[in-house]
Amino acid sequence: MLTPDRDLVQNLKDHRDVEQSLQELVNRHSGIYFEIINQYVPDNSIYCDKQELFNDKELYIYNAALKYNPNKGTKFSTFLGNETKWVCLNTYNKAKKKPTFSKTNEDLDLIKGLEYLHDISSNQTFIKEVYEMVEKHPDKRVGKIFKMRYNDGENNKVMPWKLIAPHVDLSIQGCINVHNAVIKDLKRKLKTEKEYE
Repeated sequence: MLTPDRDLVQNLKDHRDVEQSLQELVNRHSGIYFEIINQYVPDNSIYCDKQELFNDKELYIYNAALKYNPNKGTKFSTFLGNETKWVCLNTYNKAKKKPTFSKTNEDLDLIKGLEYLHDISSNQTFIKEVYEMVEKHPDKRVGKIFKMRYNDGENNKVMPWKLIAPHVDLSIQGCINVHNAVIKDLKRKLKTEKEYE
């Protein structure tokens, strides 16, 4: 008998059987995820990279699961479809604005994924500063995760988590957790530096 989606989602929220529960949700719902991306992102869009969204399906399905509230009466597949639609629209809108980084609070919020940092050539000093902070991190896996994620991907694209995880002896979720903790720390440090400028 299949485990209901709501139980798999609860496992993720409770940090139980995370890898297996996430993989089951990905197996069940990748179709709706791909369908929505195909519907909202043109193949040759200059603002939104369809392949990058495809590669990061585990991350986006995981994030949707953490936001999902089964008590609202919506099926997980419907909720994921809506979340995926907003991911497409937000990615498009952020890329279209092509922000320049001057360390304002708004800029710091954009560091969340670093997906936009690695291909912005106009502010190499800022990017270098971020990577220096990553390289100095006491957990040596951090430098490897960021290097693989943002530098080693093919065609200047971010590398999918599933390709990074085996190289740092972490699960996909473990990689995401380390990455997000470091991003949070970087945002705090850069904000503190800005306050003292």
